[in-house]
Amino acid sequence: MTSQILDYSDEDFRQLANKIIEDGSVVLHDQNLTREQHIEVCGRIGELEKQGYWMNPPDTPEISIVSGQVDEDGNAIGMFRDQELEWHVNGAGRHKLTEYVVSLYCVEECIDTVLSICNWSHMFADLSEEEKDYYRSIDVHLDGKGVSLWPNSDYRGREGEFNVSNEYYKEAIQDDDRRPLVGRHPIDNKEYLYFLIQYLKEAYIGDKQLDIDEFYADLFPKVFRSKYMKHHVFRRGDILFMDQVKTIHRRSPIKYMDRMLWRTAFDYSNIKF
Repeated sequence: MTSQILDYSDEDFRQLANKIIEDGSVVLHDQNLTREQHIEVCGRIGELEKQGYWMNPPDTPEISIVSGQVDEDGNAIGMFRDQELEWHVNGAGRHKLTEYVVSLYCVEECIDTVLSICNWSHMFADLSEEEKDYYRSIDVHLDGKGVSLWPNSDYRGREGEFNVSNEYYKEAIQDDDRRPLVGRHPIDNKEYLYFLIQYLKEAYIGDKQLDIDEFYADLFPKVFRSKYMKHHVFRRGDILFMDQVKTIHRRSPIKYMDRMLWRTAFDYSNIKF
């Protein structure tokens, strides 16, 4: 019989949190959760964010609905609908927030849809010391005006649901948002490369601005290699945890519109590491 996360001990949750941090993501199968129970188990790891957006049920504001379903008036009941989602982290400028973990619980599946996760912390660990020092010297400027940069594709400059003009993202990215390209995870202190491709506007070494096209051409093929990726097709009862500091993810289009996931975001504050 599959272990149920509802029955986990404090030590089980500590081991789960450590595995999420070490591997970047963890999937548990055949779980049986209500929305309230989903919130309960995530709360065993840390404090959950609460939102008041249209995709958050009023009785469980900790949960965001991710779905292609629409109501009787044709309005979406959840975010992202049926679109393909390019590489991103939830919350856009996640480095300004404290909810480092995202969970996705599958209520209704679409077996034609694939979630891909890329671990940019593992990628950085594989670099030579010379390369690491070079990337540590770089600062990046995140764009708060909705300009998206997508190398070698028609996503460069595309207006869309990821556009930071969307109210959902404005709180996370400001026009003067400049940060180091390389950061350290708040729990295990391991370095990661913050190559947040849809929001990067400029890159600098000190006061010297780098050519953004050359910057992308250098990093994109290094980060997005199959050896750093996992791919998952959600089935009912799957619950996936992703560390938003160490990983970036994308999703293929939705074909079965009834697909539904419950999403939460939270920190690690209730785990004694």
